[in-house]
Amino acid sequence: MHKKRTFWRGVAYAFLLATLVAMLSACGATAPPPAEPSANDAPAADEAADTASADTESADTESAESSSDDAMASDTSEQESPMLAEMVAAGELPPLDERLPVNPVVVEVIEELGAYGGTWDMAVTGQADANGATSYSHEPWVIYDDTCSEWKPNLAEAVEISDDGKTFTFTIREGHKWSDGEPFTTEDIMFWYEGIAMNPEVSPSPPNILMAGGEPAVIEAIDDYTFSVTFAEPNGLFLPDLAFVFGDNIQTYPAHYLKQFHADYADADALAALVEEGGFEDWVQLISAKLDANVATNPDMPTLRAWKLTDIGPPWIFERNPYYYKVDTAGRQLPYIDQWRLQAVEDGQMVTLKAIAGELSYQARSVSFTDLPLYMQNQDQGDYRVIKAPTEHPLGLTIFPNQNYAGDDEFMKGLLEDIRFRKALNLAIDRDELNELIYLGENGDVADAFPLLADEPELFAHLTYDPDAAKALLDEIGLETDSNGMRLNPDGDPIVLSLDVFSGQSYMDGSQLVASYWEEIGLQTSLEEISYDLWWPRIDSFEYPMTAYVKDSIGGLARYVYLRSYAPVSSSSYWGPAWGTWYQSGGTEGTEPPADSPARKAQELFDEAKVTVDSARQLEILAEIERLDLENVWEVLTVGTGSNIKIVKNNFRNVPDVNYCVLYDSDAWAEQYFIAQ
Repeated sequence: MHKKRTFWRGVAYAFLLATLVAMLSACGATAPPPAEPSANDAPAADEAADTASADTESADTESAESSSDDAMASDTSEQESPMLAEMVAAGELPPLDERLPVNPVVVEVIEELGAYGGTWDMAVTGQADANGATSYSHEPWVIYDDTCSEWKPNLAEAVEISDDGKTFTFTIREGHKWSDGEPFTTEDIMFWYEGIAMNPEVSPSPPNILMAGGEPAVIEAIDDYTFSVTFAEPNGLFLPDLAFVFGDNIQTYPAHYLKQFHADYADADALAALVEEGGFEDWVQLISAKLDANVATNPDMPTLRAWKLTDIGPPWIFERNPYYYKVDTAGRQLPYIDQWRLQAVEDGQMVTLKAIAGELSYQARSVSFTDLPLYMQNQDQGDYRVIKAPTEHPLGLTIFPNQNYAGDDEFMKGLLEDIRFRKALNLAIDRDELNELIYLGENGDVADAFPLLADEPELFAHLTYDPDAAKALLDEIGLETDSNGMRLNPDGDPIVLSLDVFSGQSYMDGSQLVASYWEEIGLQTSLEEISYDLWWPRIDSFEYPMTAYVKDSIGGLARYVYLRSYAPVSSSSYWGPAWGTWYQSGGTEGTEPPADSPARKAQELFDEAKVTVDSARQLEILAEIERLDLENVWEVLTVGTGSNIKIVKNNFRNVPDVNYCVLYDSDAWAEQYFIAQ
């Protein structure tokens, strides 16, 4: 095993360095490329990890001190950005006190009060990645602390919960305005509820967040700034759902902008003209395009976020929202940064190239932990620091056999649905070696992510390394071998597993290593790297045999907000997407699981958790769902959680060094980031 480990580490590291050196030369970079080590010179995983820990602390301390001095020399006396002050002076914008709500949110900054101005440069791999990047500016109704135990209002000024857990009353901040200066009121909420969520032409079924006890909630406007949400049954998961960056939400849609596209509100002739002008079949297609919740696609739609899209990329340009509702502790309007620019790159390797060249202000997306030694080597020349933050989410590389496979290969469909086959795929993997080679030995065990099942070690038996047991299971299934030991399909040809791998160096490296383990039990694998833009169309087709990505592992009750890896409750439940689509759509799309199946049982347990307000019982239900997940071997699991890394320019400040609960991307509070002068 030692020779194999040295080979993999050396080849992967040397190849990446050689590739990046070539890229730097081609791009005419002035900074000298890092020296290319031989395979024997490549840093050992434990040395790299130790160096990273020590160097990160040192770099953070030094850069914090120097940037702190610079920031103190910067002018932090202004109450608003100079670019907005100029607009006020020119009569193009109301004064600040007319743009802020009566009771703005006061943000406790992480390091220090920041200076205004500058551009935050970040890299994305296309439109879909740009859409995902907008999670940095997510504005939920409530936010949780980093322990997931306490919540506080955010977009809402106040939230009251009835004693029976059925009614939630929200207060909107008086004077809160959209980015175009129009008031944000309950009219916007009711437009979403009546015109979108409960309109069968636009939404075939109500969003899951409104469902409890099999019935949709009733939303009522009490006055301009107060509305209530009443469920048929108690809803103990409602607030965590509202906080979650990628979950359903009570959408904040600007009624004054969107009504022109809706048949219930717009002039019929004017609407017909807009439909024809846009090339749509009807008004439903038109408003669906305008409603797109991804704020990186519609520069015309007003927003409540810190930055508003002005240019559809590449590059995608976001300018500061002059009516943003948050201030720092000195009463200075946020955000500090004037512009957010998303540059387009081809893939994760190009992200790495730009990062080590010092071209990115702050980057966490598409930053591979496998490349940590490379990032550490180039800190000085790139003038950046590396933040390594332990995280409880996600687990490492996970492979999802699609048990709803909709392709033409009936033989493959049968294999994917056979639990013995899925167990064999798990038993073939040397997790200790994979952790060393792909994650530098930093990740924990999968079992650590299941604390509710700590007393049931038998549930994790299929995660041991036992290739002989894996071969025995394949024999039991009836998969014969050729003279080379490769397993054969009914036609006598070698079985080839098709694996779609989410774009990223660590995913590809890990998948190639897993493929080598599977080859040792007689299974060939064909890998295809899938870009972000093509990922979701592929998932929605149900036609992939297997995918490689990560398993969500948010801890505690917050796990319910991203349950897709544990139960088929979402179209992105990769191992059961048709079942998940059926559940998510209220039965209007996808495929219903068999009535007595574990998959259907998991969905029913989730339904029970939604109407349970007793947190102890919710944890019991969660344990039942997790038990079903492991008993039925719905995924191929490799390693547990580790750390995320962020590449941050030394003058880019107020970046958290922890990963926040529920918000998933762990890069909350972007409005307080600033560039030290």
